Amino acid sequence: MKITFICASLQTGSDGVGDYVRRLACEIIKRGDQVEAIAINDSYLFEVKNEVQSIDGVELAVQRLPANLNTTERYDRLRKKIAVFNPDLVSLQYVGFGFNKYGLPINISLKLGKAIGARKLHIMFHELWCGMAANARFKEKILGRLQKTFLKTLVFALKPETVFTSIKPYQHFLKQIGITAAVVPIFGNISVSESGSQSDWDDLATRADLLPLILNRKDWLIFGFFGTTYNCPGLDNLLKMGVSTAKSLGLQLGVLFIGHNRQLETVNMIRELPGIFYWETGPLPPAMINRSMQLVHIGVVTSPVDGIDKSGSAIAWMERGIPVMISSADTNYHAKPMEKQGIYQASSPNAILRAYTLKNQLTAPNNLLNAAEAYTAFCL
Repeated sequence: MKITFICASLQTGSDGVGDYVRRLACEIIKRGDQVEAIAINDSYLFEVKNEVQSIDGVELAVQRLPANLNTTERYDRLRKKIAVFNPDLVSLQYVGFGFNKYGLPINISLKLGKAIGARKLHIMFHELWCGMAANARFKEKILGRLQKTFLKTLVFALKPETVFTSIKPYQHFLKQIGITAAVVPIFGNISVSESGSQSDWDDLATRADLLPLILNRKDWLIFGFFGTTYNCPGLDNLLKMGVSTAKSLGLQLGVLFIGHNRQLETVNMIRELPGIFYWETGPLPPAMINRSMQLVHIGVVTSPVDGIDKSGSAIAWMERGIPVMISSADTNYHAKPMEKQGIYQASSPNAILRAYTLKNQLTAPNNLLNAAEAYTAFCL
């Protein structure tokens, strides 16, 4: 079985969908199938690049077409690459803004069908259209209407044999415009098995001053933030509650920021709160991210809980058996089903205490394996 994935960019660690494609492709390769990936609008380079990317020693052949390539050459190269590999399935990993600055990639609608020929086409809609939020600005809503209409015409033009999306609300929205989609939940983009070298870990521990944490883990209650964090409503109360919970256990509260955090608002807030010690790792390779995550008792997620199933950071915590905490200000939280997933709300110190005691006792989801099975089953 042979699959070609098409996405916008394959710059490691800089494009969420590209990271999704890489990890999914390597998992499918481990199952004995053949996979290649093509980035057709990669803004991280200026000339065509063929390379091998890998996860856990599994290698994936990729071709990256730069965003500055003219349209004719772009789709001619895509057509030739697909013809040589001759896949059983071509999977378009769709995020409108990844292919066009307005989220209206008209060339995909006009030219992709010719490039793939008579082969099976599949589309995964990672995002739909902007302006969905009740507080969206007028311009966002207008653009969203255009994107919504375009998406419908895209599916009509390309006639995919099947469509996936990542969450049930998206499935519902697609159904409203006549598109039937199966829900295939996303997975974290950081491998749970990569640990890197001890020398790299020692270097990180020294550079980020992690030794007080690593050598005295029993003295800490550690909250973790992964990637870019936002100062969501109620986050300050969550952190203050963490301080009081830690004190009740005879511990100190520590906060570990893992990876590249493009927003400093949360860091600045923590600096002003008494009783909290914090560390920042800065940008890290996947293996070091994985090892850093193991130091954390509770992962804090600042995105709305109703979209948590498509939050890569939340899923990364849960894949490691680490409970997730959201602020008490999120009114869409439902305790009974969400606590079963390991998602807790900081409504009281007792909620934080319950989450703290559950690390490594939760059943970790295996969305990666389920996704690999869904994609390969479609090829049969």
